[in-house]
Amino acid sequence: MRLLFAFLSLAAALAGAARIAGAQDCIAQTWKGTIGAVPVMMQFDYIGEDSSLAGRYYYRTSIVDLLLVSDSTKPDRWKELDPKGTVTGYLTLSCKENSLSGTWSSPDGSKTLPISAEVQPEDSFSRQRLAGLKTTATKRGTVGKSKYELFTAQGFGAVKGLRLMGDGKIVADINSALMERFTNRLDEAIDCIASGRWQRGEEHGYYYESEMSMIAWNEAFVVIGESYSQYCGGVHPLAGAGATTYGLQTGKAEDASQWLIDRYRKEIPKGSPLGKIIMELYSQEDECADSIELSGEYVWPASTGITFQPMAPYISSACIQDITVPYKSMSPYLSPLGKTNVQAFQSR
Repeated sequence: MRLLFAFLSLAAALAGAARIAGAQDCIAQTWKGTIGAVPVMMQFDYIGEDSSLAGRYYYRTSIVDLLLVSDSTKPDRWKELDPKGTVTGYLTLSCKENSLSGTWSSPDGSKTLPISAEVQPEDSFSRQRLAGLKTTATKRGTVGKSKYELFTAQGFGAVKGLRLMGDGKIVADINSALMERFTNRLDEAIDCIASGRWQRGEEHGYYYESEMSMIAWNEAFVVIGESYSQYCGGVHPLAGAGATTYGLQTGKAEDASQWLIDRYRKEIPKGSPLGKIIMELYSQEDECADSIELSGEYVWPASTGITFQPMAPYISSACIQDITVPYKSMSPYLSPLGKTNVQAFQSR
């Protein structure tokens, strides 16, 4: 993102503005280098309603960002802020083409270290620390004889992942897919918190929470739930939930909508036979019932039946409630594939 600078009437002011703009545009990139002898990744961008330039960086593979905000007393100096908003250092930076150089100094000026960095692709900012990610198991669970565990990234408990315990390619493939989802959520959370700190400050509210859960596991399928809630300083909070069904013969995600007959794989009219069954199980008030829409695209199998997740506009998001239709009631609306697959859930 680049700013569009207004033309100033005076030639001297125009020249000065152009000089500052050029310096800012040079710094507004992703950088890889060192502070002293320690590897760092650094990134600058324009943020907020006033599109002011701000930055962040981390040491080695840390998942904790140190924010960089411009020091109003010195145009080329940046204040380094820890997660509590404390000034923990100052960075004096200069940029020339693809190179960044400067000096880091402690708050009291008693210690200084040289800074050197080169331009990198934007996505490399996250890639380095995610590649060195270390996790900590927080809880273990069982479904029959099968075991799984929940985990978090070390030092970052707001995002919870899940992995299956066991050996073999199928388990490894599913765990790989689950880890990819976890790292995507973790990356979103780190960005969200940085955005909240930039735009709202340490004293205001911002948050990001995400969690995976075990819904069902049998000899043919494992169903993993996922929910998230976030507020990063935008117009309003965001939240969502769902589940993914993995086949234990393939190790791949299943399209559970194919378990329904053709008529209900997309829109499910509330007045249709299946729609009436779903709505009879919906426990919200009539106003909510009028706001939601039903779809076969947002379904997953559970131990007791097929779960449907209604859709609703943001203003009615509180009306979204998972609805599980028992397998006995679902029987007429299952495709041949669905009738075969649900047997694995019914036989437990």
